[in-house]
Amino acid sequence: MSYKILILEDNKLLLGTLEDFLSQNGYICTLVSSGKEALKKCYEEKFDLYLLDVKVPDVNGFDFLRELRSANDTTPAIFVTSLNDKESLAKGFLMGGDDYIKKPFDLDELLLRIKALLSRTKGMVDDFLIIDKEYKLNIARKRLYCKEDEVDLNLKDFELLYLLIRDRGKVVTKEMIKDTLWSSGEDINEGSIRVYINNLKKIFGAESISNIRGIGYRFEN
Repeated sequence: MSYKILILEDNKLLLGTLEDFLSQNGYICTLVSSGKEALKKCYEEKFDLYLLDVKVPDVNGFDFLRELRSANDTTPAIFVTSLNDKESLAKGFLMGGDDYIKKPFDLDELLLRIKALLSRTKGMVDDFLIIDKEYKLNIARKRLYCKEDEVDLNLKDFELLYLLIRDRGKVVTKEMIKDTLWSSGEDINEGSIRVYINNLKKIFGAESISNIRGIGYRFEN
């Protein structure tokens, strides 16, 4: 199973080089050139590793990772940057970075760092939570599978599904959902919860999740 890497870099030449090199080594790469674009991708897809430049438009790499960490996203991250002072290095780790490589860098060294980080953090990736005979959750990689095929599911869909499955047969309150899906600084819209619930019902069936009026939801399958 190939690992998915989000690459945040505004240098188009370097971005293309990284994509070619990592793709040749078996990784699936998603390319973005601004912090806002990267955040949008992270709420639409799930990744196994972030490769982050710092000096990018809209939201810099440090703030990008800080926002994700505040939303309980623990995806490993490597900063790739021209910054070389100790203060920047320290800030990168304080924001939740796992490793740091300075430009210019050797591609083979970067590959070794990626492999080492994934080996440390994904050593037990097959931590499955069985839903039924067909569906299962891979908790560590935040993936939903139908038999051996991955089901398209965004991050908030996954977090909500995990919450419902973990407390299967019990009522999951709206407050629990809000605390799980949103960080304290984010705007919370109950309409968004209904959208995520409907996304899950499209997969498991309309009767799979009950709406306990005014309280929350319960997974019935």
